[in-house]
Amino acid sequence: MKTLLSIVVICATLTFLSACMNNIEPEVKPTNAPVETSHPIESKVPTEVPSVLLKYQSKDGWTIQYPASWDKITDSTLQESATEKHISFRTHDIPEEGVEKWLDSEIKRKLSVEEADNKLLEDVTKETKGDFTVYKYAIQSAYVRPTNISELRNIIFVGNEHIYEFRSQIPPLSKEEFENIVETFTFEK
Repeated sequence: MKTLLSIVVICATLTFLSACMNNIEPEVKPTNAPVETSHPIESKVPTEVPSVLLKYQSKDGWTIQYPASWDKITDSTLQESATEKHISFRTHDIPEEGVEKWLDSEIKRKLSVEEADNKLLEDVTKETKGDFTVYKYAIQSAYVRPTNISELRNIIFVGNEHIYEFRSQIPPLSKEEFENIVETFTFEK
């Protein structure tokens, strides 16, 4: 019996020392308790999930979903008034010169404004989502003074002979919030 007790004490000591070396508190369970196991579960649920989403339906046939705490301010703006987070958008025909040239001239126009010191923060990326080509880019803008810096984010969907342009200012909206809202873009035929 002494040998069995010595073995139990040695095992408990080794377990305790191992836990201490790994900065883990040892878990003490009664010997008749069932053993619990856990498995990590990967989740794609964002940490800031709004409980209710509303659907914005444009007169041009596209929709996006946005948090219920936001309001439709105009036909081209959604905003959370308490935080001044907003997304603005517009739809227009693809110009004769084509999307790429139009996009280049839009970026040049935004970089040349005199009211702010604007620089291209993220180059234009291009990908396909369903029947649409999606362009993304960001401009860094220092307005009035060099310490007042924000990002002007742009996501553009091109399809159905139209350009569907979404813009926001980071902050107060975060890049993730902006992209999560705009990624809900669908075109309802």
